[in-house]
Amino acid sequence: MQAQDLRPVDVQTLKAWMDESQESLVVVDLRSLLACLDAKIPQAVCFPCGTQKAFPGNALPQEAKIIVYEETQPAAPGRCPVIQAILETGRGNVYRLDGGLPAWRKEGYPVVSEKRTPRVPAPAVKAADLDSWRKQVANPLILDVREASDFAAGHIDGAMNIPLSVLHVDYGRIPLDASLLIADADGTQSFLAASFLARKGFPRVLRLKGGMAEYQRRKP
Repeated sequence: MQAQDLRPVDVQTLKAWMDESQESLVVVDLRSLLACLDAKIPQAVCFPCGTQKAFPGNALPQEAKIIVYEETQPAAPGRCPVIQAILETGRGNVYRLDGGLPAWRKEGYPVVSEKRTPRVPAPAVKAADLDSWRKQVANPLILDVREASDFAAGHIDGAMNIPLSVLHVDYGRIPLDASLLIADADGTQSFLAASFLARKGFPRVLRLKGGMAEYQRRKP
């Protein structure tokens, strides 16, 4: 089995499995640690794709179902070492949750928060207004919180890359006097990143509306 061949499972099926106590399940949240601690599916363990820890697949019962989930768009094949480590155990009962956490929440199923990041106001700047923003603020800095491979494939000129998966340990690299504009993949993670940085003492934090997807769409 390859990463792209993980068996799909919908949220209703996962919820039914979780309600059946005799089922042996391991639910794995592959998102950043910040996102996982902020809100996750009950019983899920945080094992971000960017983690340096080894997934304890061989220590789990062979009959256990393993269900992984990310954001709406799953990581490309080979891009998540955690998935690769799970598959290397030779299991056939590994599943990927269709739609990720957003689909789970859309059904009204509960989430739990181990360490929620309180949200603070972080207005969004449209891609079309990016040049104007740069001219109007002091020390403008675009912070791209996508993974390094996505950043390398294409980014805004002059942007700094600190993936959300390591932002909680690497935010000290960001100049405190910078006027920050957070760019993520599609606008779904920038609010969390902006709120985290604001609470860490960065006074001027905005978001790129629609993320890099919108920026790329509007590029001439």
